[in-house]
Amino acid sequence: MVAEVLPREVVPRGGGVEPWRAVRTLPIRVKPLPEESLESWLEALASRTDATWGQILRAVDISGARGNTASHWAGRANVSLTPGQGDTISYCTGVEPCLLQAMTLQPWINDTSWQRPSAASLRMTGSRFCPKCLEERGGRWRVWWRLRWAFVCPTHGSLLADACRVCGGLQRTAPPRFNEVPKLGSCTRGVTRSGEGPRCHEPLSGAPAIRLGTDPAVVTQCELLRVLRAGYALGGIYGSSPVPSTIFMGDLHTLGSWMLRYAQPFHVAAPISDLLWEQFVLAAKNGFARPLVTGGGARVACSNAAADAVTACMAMPVLQADDTEIAAQRLQWLTTSMRRRGFSPMDSRNCWNIGHSPSLDALRRTVLSSRSLHQHRTTRPFPGTGPQLSAV
Repeated sequence: MVAEVLPREVVPRGGGVEPWRAVRTLPIRVKPLPEESLESWLEALASRTDATWGQILRAVDISGARGNTASHWAGRANVSLTPGQGDTISYCTGVEPCLLQAMTLQPWINDTSWQRPSAASLRMTGSRFCPKCLEERGGRWRVWWRLRWAFVCPTHGSLLADACRVCGGLQRTAPPRFNEVPKLGSCTRGVTRSGEGPRCHEPLSGAPAIRLGTDPAVVTQCELLRVLRAGYALGGIYGSSPVPSTIFMGDLHTLGSWMLRYAQPFHVAAPISDLLWEQFVLAAKNGFARPLVTGGGARVACSNAAADAVTACMAMPVLQADDTEIAAQRLQWLTTSMRRRGFSPMDSRNCWNIGHSPSLDALRRTVLSSRSLHQHRTTRPFPGTGPQLSAV
């Protein structure tokens, strides 16, 4: 039976979706899985009904407008749904709008810009994945795997995979082909350089699972997910004043990248497992991260799960310190090593830039002060883990 024509949505100037047309309630329903992404659920719905990607987008009224394709608008909806989109999809599928919004990145990040993210943002282009989760969930994807700081599966304690083991392609960087029925849990990258022609279709559940066991990266990932779910971080160098999760993650990236820039390899390897260290070194050799230290203190590009895990593990013990004085003490091993190699920590050019949270800027001033450099002493090769950051 043809559904009632819904009210038209006001189309914002310069973009938006087409006004609602007559839509039908779909005869077959597919229940979303916990933490599933909207795109993954729509693919499962298409696969269950043997519909192409284009047909399922038209069925839920995600359609192109103002020169953009339906897949373009589906990509935007994967980040955040408009009220009109949520109501329409809910009408067609029977899934409540609040649950649909929970399947987007909107609950995880405050900035839901749909544009291609930079390397340091909370979003990343594409998605990492846990092979074991894909196997257990029938090829359906968790929404938080698209986050910049997703690197470990807390369920299986394994490092998330970055790419297909056969073709080496990054995943979820483009939507399924408009005229094809989605093949759940398979690599969708084209086998030719142009991306045209046949797809790889390698089952991603067959990728090797790198289990980290009791590595600090597993605990760190759980802490970061709690902060992202709550939307803010509390405690550590931030004291009793909560900071938005976007600010906290920016501090984490800035501090961790600076520490990797000047740390020596044995300093980085000390607090993590041998397996994670091996994966980090492999990532560096494959071009995901540049050498840890060069004569000029070259930066490290963290665009790999292992590299991001190491970055977070380096920065978290410092951010978890009770105050900036203790945090500076936990950096004493690094500032001492820097001086021995000719990089004066008192030179602002050898420290991270200002303009982050007030707490991180205060830590920078403490690190740059001669008082902290000469009074704080520690015999430990690497600082231990302090009080936990809270998201409650």
